[in-house]
Amino acid sequence: MTTPDESVHARLDRLRRERGLLTPAELLDLSEYGVTVLDPFSVIVSRRVELGPDNVLHPGVVIECDEQSRCAVGPGNVLYGGTRIGAADGGSVTIGARSQIGDGGTRIIAGAHESIEIGDEVRLMDGVEVTGDSLLGSGSQILGRISARSVELGAGRPHTFPDPDGRGGVIKGYGRATGALVRSGDVLWNIGHEIGHTTTERQRLYHPEAPRLAPEPTLERLTAEHAGAVLAFEQENRDFFRYSVPDRGEEYFTPDGFAERHRALLDEQADGRCHFHVLVNGWGRIVGRVNLVDVAGGSAEIGYRIAEADTRQGLARAAVEEVCRLAAASYGLSALTAVSSLDNEASRALLARTGFTEVGERRVDGEKVMAYRRAL
Repeated sequence: MTTPDESVHARLDRLRRERGLLTPAELLDLSEYGVTVLDPFSVIVSRRVELGPDNVLHPGVVIECDEQSRCAVGPGNVLYGGTRIGAADGGSVTIGARSQIGDGGTRIIAGAHESIEIGDEVRLMDGVEVTGDSLLGSGSQILGRISARSVELGAGRPHTFPDPDGRGGVIKGYGRATGALVRSGDVLWNIGHEIGHTTTERQRLYHPEAPRLAPEPTLERLTAEHAGAVLAFEQENRDFFRYSVPDRGEEYFTPDGFAERHRALLDEQADGRCHFHVLVNGWGRIVGRVNLVDVAGGSAEIGYRIAEADTRQGLARAAVEEVCRLAAASYGLSALTAVSSLDNEASRALLARTGFTEVGERRVDGEKVMAYRRAL
């Protein structure tokens, strides 16, 4: 209830205090702690909010947090006009350092017992909404009118980092992204429908000339821990691989189908019938596979595939050479064989450069192929 002699400013201060909000004067006083509030009359901040130094709050920013919840904003962030951050009924929102949030409007809302964690140097722009239990790793981005619920974006370097493979995960476009998982160096891009049903792509595919700053890839023997990364590798490159090898079929790409297949491969490897390898780059991403199958009589057949974004880098040749070395030194093999379709000139050239010789044509699944052999 107002009184006749109560000033407008006093009334505004009273209304804010009654609702647990900082007054305009208290918002201005935050400058003593390095927080810049450009328009204290249009900015709304709950008293329970934890604000680090060097934050900039543009006009129209709202950060609300009830007594059961937590909102913490680390140092050096820029919150643009139209940003609304809220936590209620035991929810939690934590934001790291040096992020850019809300240019074009952004809502970050944690409901009952939900947790939204946002790392350092994150960008949320152009109408983003983040809800549910979400984890946005450092360097990640959501760009466009995206409603992202319970998503996880892999951590990486910020968007300014020259090598896209090292950047945080990205969602862009407009639509809904529910339960989406986007790894570091990947982008989930689509327009106008359920983005979570769309396959991620390598950011490098959109920046093919960008420098490669990671250490050289290493060859690792396949383990159960590689399962998720192998599935992502196969999904991202499925269309590309169709040009040179038969498609694996829909069942392979289902969670149950892939898990069963991966277990079967590990069983074959444990029995010594096969030896499977993955090529892992310096960012922890699988960029290739080189396998030895049908081990018998001191011989095995070699097969390999390299990610589309990593072709023409010499990876296939180096990986094949390394597996040939392992075949002799670690697996006790004396010869390797291979086959290639007659029109796959790149594969045939690679086999020739790595010491395989042609032994004649034959048919595999009705297709005429060239057979190769290399003594170890």
